[in-house]
Amino acid sequence: MSTPAPATVKTPKLGVLQLKTSFPRPPGDVGNVASWGDIPVVVRVVEEATGDLVVGNTWGQELVDAFVREGKRLVEEDGVVAFVTTCGFLATMHPFLVNRLPYIGTTPLLQVAWLQQSFFPGDDSKNSVGVITFKKSALSTKHLTSVGAHPDTPVYGLPEDPDPKKGVFKAVLESRVPYDYDGMEKEVVAAALELTNNHPKVKAIVLECTNIPPFSHSIQKATGLRVYDVLTLGKWLYDGATPRDFRDS
Repeated sequence: MSTPAPATVKTPKLGVLQLKTSFPRPPGDVGNVASWGDIPVVVRVVEEATGDLVVGNTWGQELVDAFVREGKRLVEEDGVVAFVTTCGFLATMHPFLVNRLPYIGTTPLLQVAWLQQSFFPGDDSKNSVGVITFKKSALSTKHLTSVGAHPDTPVYGLPEDPDPKKGVFKAVLESRVPYDYDGMEKEVVAAALELTNNHPKVKAIVLECTNIPPFSHSIQKATGLRVYDVLTLGKWLYDGATPRDFRDS
């Protein structure tokens, strides 16, 4: 009688639930597995999740169910132990997802509340953390309060001009022009400097947009402040799920 083969043990992975997009994702972008270093990552596109639907905050229960469906598939098929998504505007969906898909970093904005309440508490905590977003006109107070951040948190956005020469980042994410690292970096750093110049009490910056992390280092260099993004969120979640066994050290 043959001995049954032992069950295959899956390597714990971080799941990236990605919107249905077509723009480039270079190293540093949430959807590029090279951005995560040694962390094993699985990217799964949620076909129903378009940028217009999510950024426009016009999603309904069907989209919540779609994220849960793909998340559960990642757990069962790939051994995923924690999640992030590829759009910070999903903040308003977080309360609907978190009880059905545990340990999901729905949005980098989750870190705003942690920083404000744990590291910079007090009467002026709302001014201690600034946010840089892809589209300020679409980021509402509800996005902040849905993840526990102060409603008056300073928020600065990238140019929304439809002219690709005046709104490079916007044009790239709309797939109207090729990826332009220098042009995008210039816009991101300008937004960060405007934020810190107008709010000198800001001690840390959180990037709403999961496509801005390729420029986190440039922001830190220009402002001298610590920068938190979807990569810092995902690494924190993954490390908590995979403690090191020091017996083998």
